[in-house]
Amino acid sequence: MSLMVTSSGEQHGLINSVGNSVPADHRFKNMEPKLKAKAEKQYDEDHRIVKARYLNHRGSHERLSKPYCRYAGDPIQTWNFIPGETYDLPKGLVDEVNDPNKRLARRSEILDSNGTPTKKDGQSERIHEFVPISF
Repeated sequence: MSLMVTSSGEQHGLINSVGNSVPADHRFKNMEPKLKAKAEKQYDEDHRIVKARYLNHRGSHERLSKPYCRYAGDPIQTWNFIPGETYDLPKGLVDEVNDPNKRLARRSEILDSNGTPTKKDGQSERIHEFVPISF
C-alpha cells in the first residue's frame, strides 16, 4: 500500500492517511459473545490486504477517488484509482466498491408526467469494480 505515480505525475493508490480522533474499539467489548466473535472475524477479514485490478465500466479516462474508514478508530484513508492498474488494498474497500446495492439505477427513455426519466425495473449500472488478482 504505497503511493504510486504515473509517468505524467498523477498520484494513485493510497494517497493520504489521517489519524482518526474516534477511540478504537477493536475488541467489540459491548457486544454479545456470539456477535462479538462474528464482528472480530469480519474485522480481520476487512483488514486483510488483497491484490485487485480496478476497472471502470465507463472508460479508461474515468477515475475513482474514495475516502475509506471502515471501523471506529481506523485511519481515514484517501485512495485514487486508475482503470487497469493493480493495487494492494484492504478487502473491506474491495467489498465496499463491489457492493451490488450501491449501483446506480439505469434510466429509461420513458418519462413520467413531470418529464422525469423513469427507472428500468431490476437493472442497475455498475461503474466501478475491483477484479481479484489474489484473494
